[in-house]
Amino acid sequence: MPIDATLSVITISYHDPAGLARTLNSVAAQTYAPLEHIIIDGGSGPIVEKMLGDAQPSYWQSRADGGRYDAMNQGIDRATGDVVWLMHSGDCFAEPDSAAIGMTALQASGSVRDRWGYGRARIVGDPVREGIEWGYSPFEMRNFALGIRPIPHQAVLFGMDLLRRIGNYDVNFGLAADHLFMLKAAQAELPIVIDAVLCNFDAGGAGSVRSQRDHFADIRRAWDAAGYYPWGRRDVTDLASRMVEYSARSKQLARSVLSRRTRVGGR
Repeated sequence: MPIDATLSVITISYHDPAGLARTLNSVAAQTYAPLEHIIIDGGSGPIVEKMLGDAQPSYWQSRADGGRYDAMNQGIDRATGDVVWLMHSGDCFAEPDSAAIGMTALQASGSVRDRWGYGRARIVGDPVREGIEWGYSPFEMRNFALGIRPIPHQAVLFGMDLLRRIGNYDVNFGLAADHLFMLKAAQAELPIVIDAVLCNFDAGGAGSVRSQRDHFADIRRAWDAAGYYPWGRRDVTDLASRMVEYSARSKQLARSVLSRRTRVGGR
């Protein structure tokens, strides 16, 4: 593929020097070029500042910000590339050629600046789910919007022109602002699905441990914010969502009970 499409990898970080070091090493090991790495740190102190000074990414700052989504918006505003990849502190590319695989797939679909796509994420940092690959194919707009087939945010590439069309992350929406952002992106342009594990996703983050109740409540808020209802009408879509939530919470409870019984039986 031509190497004139620049990839901007954006990493946000706050008080996570070990995770940030892993991400820095992962980005530095990528074979794809041209690539710029932008670090938006929330003011983690001298240790992180020295780490970033030694690593010399394309751009870095370490000062107070308005939270994760404000930091992500700042990173996008700093990016000069054709494609943006948000790789948070602690998350890593799956392999040294992962960025190249993603960029090749995106370019094969047309102009990279107008497209977006996603691959799979491998879960790490969670003993129960360690090694599980997460990412659904094919993309299904209705099931994505219902919260049944979520997209792994760290395995997503966004064309810069598409980002400008859909605007910033909503800093007031809470931990589901990434879902809302991708819902708006899907309304503008359906994503391509990349058949590859593109990243290792650190499952210890705040967004990874939300309850099913919170998850589905945020999903329903996103419909109103995006003006999109998977079943056309708000009331019908809400009923479908409540049924999906009930099923998901029942399955989660059953797994929890089974897990407790297994632990007790093994003593």
